[in-house]
Amino acid sequence: MTGGTGGIGCEIAALLLEQGWEVILLTRQPERAREQFSGSNGRFEAVFCDLAKPESLQSISAEILRRNKPIGLLIHCAGKIQPELTKDITSFSLDAQMTINLTSPILMTSQLLSALSSNGHIIFVNSIAGVMPLQGSAVYSATKFGLRGFARSLALEFKPGILRISSIFLAAVDTQMLQQETQDGGSVLNFVSQPLSARNVARTIVQISKGAGREVFLPKIDGIFGHACLMMPWLLRLSTPILEKIGKNGLRRFLKRKAVSKSTTAQD
Repeated sequence: MTGGTGGIGCEIAALLLEQGWEVILLTRQPERAREQFSGSNGRFEAVFCDLAKPESLQSISAEILRRNKPIGLLIHCAGKIQPELTKDITSFSLDAQMTINLTSPILMTSQLLSALSSNGHIIFVNSIAGVMPLQGSAVYSATKFGLRGFARSLALEFKPGILRISSIFLAAVDTQMLQQETQDGGSVLNFVSQPLSARNVARTIVQISKGAGREVFLPKIDGIFGHACLMMPWLLRLSTPILEKIGKNGLRRFLKRKAVSKSTTAQD
């Protein structure tokens, strides 16, 4: 799995370890990961890997293949967003988001495909931005649209029962990434509904891993609305002012709740 030291990935890894999985986490912070899962009884391994560097990913993939152990579950959880208007896009932010969100999961899947066990499962942790354009984060949305296209194309290459492919499309999740996105001027549409719990999202992903390959949207209504906007592009433009007003109120509630929680923790 990639992205395991973040909010969602950390929760997924913890749940998998509880269920007896042997987890290999690719991360730029292996020491931090080892501290997080110090009680995993040897079933956890953190391996340094910089997903922004394809050569690093190639080296790690080759090492995993040399172990000659079947992979039952491959989870792409790493992600990066840099909110910015199109006129402000730089080659640095473009490359960073493209590499982490799209290039690395494509290359990693290709490199490890031969090691997937019979009826193994590949899960792409995607975003609602992969079905609904996100104003002010065009590059991020483009990478997530691309990731959906890759996952759906990959699924067509295999007959049912040979390999399972799933994508989970998430609305805002209460993680450090969301907090950073908000500080960087991210869309207030993230707060039309209150952000999802990372723990609950992780439970859903682990549950999905046990079933057939499919696409899942959390919350479901966001998936319905996103697809409606794809069929009727005018719908998003028409509804955006209303959604932004709701989102601004939702952001204030979120920040207030965070402030109260931080104050309570400090007192304890």
